[in-house]
Amino acid sequence: MVFSVIGGDMRQIQLMNILLDKGNKVKAFGFENLEDERINLYSNIQTDFFDCDVLILPIPYKNSDGNINIKQSNIVLSLKEIAEHISDYKPWIVLGKADKEFKELAFTKGIEYTDITQMESFSILNAIPTAEGAIQRAMEMTDITIHGANVLVLGYGRIGRCLSRMLKGIGAKVTVEARKEEDLSWIIENGYEPIHLKELETVLPYQDIIFNTIPHLILDKKKLAMVNNKAVIIDVSSHPGGVDFDAAKDFGIKTSLDLGLPGIVAPRTSAQIIYRIMENCINGKYHR
Repeated sequence: MVFSVIGGDMRQIQLMNILLDKGNKVKAFGFENLEDERINLYSNIQTDFFDCDVLILPIPYKNSDGNINIKQSNIVLSLKEIAEHISDYKPWIVLGKADKEFKELAFTKGIEYTDITQMESFSILNAIPTAEGAIQRAMEMTDITIHGANVLVLGYGRIGRCLSRMLKGIGAKVTVEARKEEDLSWIIENGYEPIHLKELETVLPYQDIIFNTIPHLILDKKKLAMVNNKAVIIDVSSHPGGVDFDAAKDFGIKTSLDLGLPGIVAPRTSAQIIYRIMENCINGKYHR
């Protein structure tokens, strides 16, 4: 098969290596200093770049400026520019965080796509490097051990569950926030201290490290005023995060907004996860 890859981070570079090792042909755009001669590297977007079976866009496919999320080059590329060239071939597109603009393009052009971030299997596996990366960041930012520390995890979704389990395994004293009674029951069953969002302020002053996984504002100025200024807050939720970072700075609280951790701390494993999910999609698409 022929794969065309646009931009992304180290995950995409590792993914191209996997695809090549499996005997596929790979075209790439938005990368500098690629030394693998097996890759057909494009310096400009041309129509024949889209003559492929699968077009792989970044995860997430857009950056904060609204352009394609190209991290390995200074090239700026918009979705509109891709749309100008893609009509002749209409490859199947794999990407992350498809938004309204992309969905309208796909509908207008009659293009099939898979938003990998909407797949439960991907989200579960992707939580592993995210959680490990969050713990790594906490270790870098604190002068204490995770073992024995009072740690608060905000949210008990996929990342929250994985993170809580790892933290407990290291020996942290783990408190987990949730809203649903079912989640609070599971938190108790797993041996963590449960706290409902309504009672969050009662535990904030005693935490050494706080991990946020909730993708909307939860640690506002009022709540941050109750946090120990020696504490560290690690936010691994989606942009723009769930913390009032300006208020945290005013209170002297160290914070870190860590988006895309899998591509930073474990790009090879993350690429293997993407390939695994993508291979299952391909088998379903081409071998039905």
